[in-house]
Amino acid sequence: MNHPTGLSGFHGVGYDYVLGAGGLYVQSKSADLTARLLIAPADVRGLAPVSEKLELVHGPIPAHVLELGLAWMLAAPGTERFFAVRWDGNAYRLVVPPQEGTGSSLSYQPPSGVIAEFHSHGSHRAFFSATDDRDEQGFRVYGVVGRLHDPLPELTLRVGIYGNFAPLRWSQVFDGPHPGLRLSGEEPEATTDNLHTRR
Repeated sequence: MNHPTGLSGFHGVGYDYVLGAGGLYVQSKSADLTARLLIAPADVRGLAPVSEKLELVHGPIPAHVLELGLAWMLAAPGTERFFAVRWDGNAYRLVVPPQEGTGSSLSYQPPSGVIAEFHSHGSHRAFFSATDDRDEQGFRVYGVVGRLHDPLPELTLRVGIYGNFAPLRWSQVFDGPHPGLRLSGEEPEATTDNLHTRR
């Protein structure tokens, strides 16, 4: 609980729940990422406010890293593809594991130690499906790229804390202008406006 005098309680394994004036939050921290999300809004009298946050410990991911992954997806726009981003100790690097994709399915062995994962939906719009919700149960940034046949493909982003999700904006994850993409859900009412990003 977040009392006016400070936090009290015990740490969990992998993530913690924090009760504050605005409701129940889930938070997690790794060597690469820190995040806190509001999962059950409520007015709780007597507790101090808690804010949502997202921090990429090594700073935002350079836009050119996503651009490399996007170029790889665009090379086979009719096939679902996957790539991830990992911090190698000096810089962010693209990770492309062995995979088998079709126009409507994708199988791969998820790489370990990654900060972000991205997969494509071919010509379909960029959205997180029920299958994505079941599969994306880790602690990282997730992205879907869609409409790969359009002049401007579409990207949607979210952060996941072990099955709890919140939408993200481009500027919360990446540094620099986006490389020829439309950002899905960038309207203020569609994003988590008070999810603070520290750089």
